[in-house]
Amino acid sequence: MKLRYEKNVRVLTDIMGYCHLVGGTSFQIDFTMKEEVSDITIKTKIPGLPAENLHEIDKMLNIPRQREVEQYYWNISGGEEIDNELGLAGMMVDEAFVSYENDILTIKACRYDAPSPDFL
Repeated sequence: MKLRYEKNVRVLTDIMGYCHLVGGTSFQIDFTMKEEVSDITIKTKIPGLPAENLHEIDKMLNIPRQREVEQYYWNISGGEEIDNELGLAGMMVDEAFVSYENDILTIKACRYDAPSPDFL
């Protein structure tokens, strides 16, 4: 359970770091761990976020989850390239939803704890 929590917190931290890099200064976080899924939702106000940034966030967070990367995640992450860390966070989540409305960027990332049928 502790390792699961630590992985979720690292994903949360990497997403927040990227949001701060593109102009987010205050954050609203909803972090829920249920038996089968962990939900991480971050909202931050970023006036005038360019559409290309929104596309980049969505693309990096919606790559296929790579469970085999999770054991190496701690060694790979932690550098100065925040956008690279967002890509690593994308490898750690099963799906992400990105929206931008009224200058509010909302990112919801979901991690399923049971292996998905695609993984088996």
